Amino acid sequence: MLSVSRKVLEEDYAPQAMIDFSGNCKFTERNIGPWVVGIQIEDTVNKRSVSLPTNAPMPYIVHNNTVYYPEEYNLLVMGFDKNTKFRTIRMK
Repeated sequence: MLSVSRKVLEEDYAPQAMIDFSGNCKFTERNIGPWVVGIQIEDTVNKRSVSLPTNAPMPYIVHNNTVYYPEEYNLLVMGFDKNTKFRTIRMK
């Protein structure tokens, strides 16, 4: 988590949905009115993609063909620490 926090500070990330360590990924969110009906992250170089649950908390972190997302909400405001737990999904 230290590397995530460091990258956020170094790159001066504004709160956003995706932190991509590869620089190759595209984030797509489909909406119907105010509702999110689909979230997808696609690796444009390796042609791999993953669909995330529509209620997955942000940010989505892409590292080594794996997408990590937190188990809790409001981490962009509260910050990361060593106790932060993430769920993982491998890109296929």
